[in-house]
Amino acid sequence: MVMINFFVLLGLTQIISGILSATIGTTYINEAYTAVNTSVGTINGFIEITRYTNGQPRGALKFLGIPYAVPPVGNLRFRKPRPATNFKQPFNATKFGPGCLQNKFLMSLWLPGRAFLSEDCLTLNIFAPIHSNGPRLPVMLWIHGGAYQIGQSSIYSAENLASYGQVIVVTINYRLGPFGFLATKDPDSLGNLGLWDQQLAIKWIHENIEYFHGDSSRITLFGESAGGGSTVYQAMYSGNKGLFARTISESGVAMSAWGYNTRDKMLDFTKRMAQNLKCPTANDRDMLACMRNVPAQDIVDKSRVGTESENLFRPEFVPAPDGEFIKQYAPDIFTKSCLISDQTGSVFDNIDMAFVALTGDGTAVTGSTMLPYVKKRMSKTMSPDDIIEKSVIPNILSDRFNISSPELAKIMNFLYSDWNKILGNDSYQTKLLNLDTDYSFYIPIINTATAHAQREKKKRTYLLGFEKHSSFTLPLEYKPPNLHADEIPYFFGFPDSMMKPFAMSRTNITVEEIKLSEKLMLYISNFAYSGDPNLPISPD
Repeated sequence: MVMINFFVLLGLTQIISGILSATIGTTYINEAYTAVNTSVGTINGFIEITRYTNGQPRGALKFLGIPYAVPPVGNLRFRKPRPATNFKQPFNATKFGPGCLQNKFLMSLWLPGRAFLSEDCLTLNIFAPIHSNGPRLPVMLWIHGGAYQIGQSSIYSAENLASYGQVIVVTINYRLGPFGFLATKDPDSLGNLGLWDQQLAIKWIHENIEYFHGDSSRITLFGESAGGGSTVYQAMYSGNKGLFARTISESGVAMSAWGYNTRDKMLDFTKRMAQNLKCPTANDRDMLACMRNVPAQDIVDKSRVGTESENLFRPEFVPAPDGEFIKQYAPDIFTKSCLISDQTGSVFDNIDMAFVALTGDGTAVTGSTMLPYVKKRMSKTMSPDDIIEKSVIPNILSDRFNISSPELAKIMNFLYSDWNKILGNDSYQTKLLNLDTDYSFYIPIINTATAHAQREKKKRTYLLGFEKHSSFTLPLEYKPPNLHADEIPYFFGFPDSMMKPFAMSRTNITVEEIKLSEKLMLYISNFAYSGDPNLPISPD
């Protein structure tokens, strides 16, 4: 029997709303160093005191900017990551490393982080509660989102989650865009280098986290958007067997429309980029040698090679089958779980999995591509609903199912109509949002959760629905119930690092939202402890 445990958070309306006092959530840094001796050498961190709830101080140990790989620069560009060498001197882990190179304009559109970017970016950060000599603590490894194009670990400072949930939290950087996901036929650069980066970080944590009082047998991967997709891709890779026990995939899985492409299309995009860079394309080895010698920023600037229709659902450089890391095409196997091979299932079948879906997840694609696509084509003779029926929906049917059916497009256009006409003549925007929420998020998440449950390997599957409209939810013109990524500040306990990226104000966060954050942090830390969001501490 297939069983998926489902629960919905409506926002805890029974809690009396109020305004959070200015002291809650603020942090105070103690400059005293704390040293940890590891297999790679001595790492110096520091103690930070956070007053997250009721003004009660909680301490967290922070170790920032630890390199887990040799810098992927020069001749190592477009190659798999290599483990970092041991430290000859104690490493002072007191500040975040740079984010990986990315398009700064795209970065400014969604959760803008620091402009401190570099090709030398493969670092990780560790946050741990101040502990005694009690039992080792579960570990939660966060993989950031950003459509595999943007994002950085410094946004996700995890001292509140670590201290409140009594877990060790790790956040990582990994290569993005063409640096992380170009594809060639050269054995040294088949593709998915960003996933290989993540996997090397997972191995580093598995081998070293016990020095930080972590339990290497209870590692949970969790991530949002592309980070959520990455947790599933890592679960599909047989080389991860025994390296982690659980995953939490928020607002993204491997078969999310924006998170995969065919290998042929990835090879084509890579050659188009090489042509933009004036590099030869007849031989992959020569092409790579040329691209390894051009300035890194040129690669960022010349990588937008897709057409408008090719980029309607996904950017150019995303994960794709390579015969090595990804051996099966995610959209196929998660719609029919019987097609999951023994090799792909060797990890996927043997871990607990939890999934999170937001009612407004589609804002990620609706606002960036689909809404501009429709508005560009509107005219006196072509209404928005006509464009959706005759262009947007056919693109969806062709993209996923390789079919063309005007009759089906007409039915879908009718079914997704906003009969309440909340936006009046602009109600087509609600239709677009609901279409993309289903196509890019909800249906892929449901399919993946169902596939995991159907494998019936005595592992647990959970699905969390998030409907909360928050005080910091941006007022977009099409009035979504919430925004893609709105749940993240709750999961991390509203750290200072998220105030600017999420356009939040410390004084406007309500007591209700703090209580919801506490509940969510208990859900995920419980899951890291036991594989059950409700144990060992009841969130209710």
